[in-house]
Amino acid sequence: MEPEAPSTRARFWPSLLIGVASAAVMLVPAFSYGLRLPLQNLWSGEVSEPDDMPFALLPLSQYFAINVFVMLVMGGVIAGLAMRVMRRRWMPRAGAAALGVLLVHGVVSVQAFVVLAGGLGIGDGSADARQVLYFGGMLGGVVIGILFAQLGLWLTSRASVMPAALGIVLAAVPAANWVSLAVVATPAIGGWTSLPLFSWWLPGVIVGVTFAWCGVRPLVRLIVWVVGLLAVWVVPALFTAIMYALGSRVFDGDLCMMAEAGIQVFPQVLAVSWQPALVALVIGVIGVVVRMLVGRNHSRSNPRSV
Repeated sequence: MEPEAPSTRARFWPSLLIGVASAAVMLVPAFSYGLRLPLQNLWSGEVSEPDDMPFALLPLSQYFAINVFVMLVMGGVIAGLAMRVMRRRWMPRAGAAALGVLLVHGVVSVQAFVVLAGGLGIGDGSADARQVLYFGGMLGGVVIGILFAQLGLWLTSRASVMPAALGIVLAAVPAANWVSLAVVATPAIGGWTSLPLFSWWLPGVIVGVTFAWCGVRPLVRLIVWVVGLLAVWVVPALFTAIMYALGSRVFDGDLCMMAEAGIQVFPQVLAVSWQPALVALVIGVIGVVVRMLVGRNHSRSNPRSV
């Protein structure tokens, strides 16, 4: 007799805890900022030292916008992959894991934005238009990160190969960025950040290996290949353009100048960031060919009995 499937309640709590743990672990690089808000350009009071900034669970700042986005997204992706790996054993509930991720993201976001609002003078109504705009922009970015984390979880947790592969290739660049953040946050190995592996080649390797696992049959899986190649080529350029626009003090909060600067930088980076896509394609093609040859040899050595 087949063992009985675990009850709904028995599957809910472990799945919820996996979601909570995944989201929390992916926020660990935030500890490198000392669990304080970074220095703010628009802070109402006079603060000159980072240690004088208030306690915050997210390092909210335009200079760390991509870092915060990456940590949020990877929490959902890792939870989804955990759900997929454990599916055959105890049929975990992706919905419970998604709730766990959302709970962690909600708690850290609310706490950090309450602190940020107080420092910008939004709570007492003393904030000017630039401070309100800055707060709204940071809030919008974090909300987008939370939504992408949920999307990543639901894609990577699927039992079928195609949606899971799609989720992995879309998360390849954030995953490489997270690894870089984790290395920087680890003093013993912080010097490794000079290696191009994390910021440049790792996304191509992740996408290429995913291509090899996904394969090309049925042909609809070629969608994963197209999306993966575009993601590993375009997303790094997009991240660079966003950080250039947000991180330059020269623009002094001028949205038009910031947008124009980002638009100018994007094609320049795009023109030189195609190598990881080529690496992904080569690894994927080699992997698919090897799988086909191994499968063919296996079939020849184990013919069906007549």
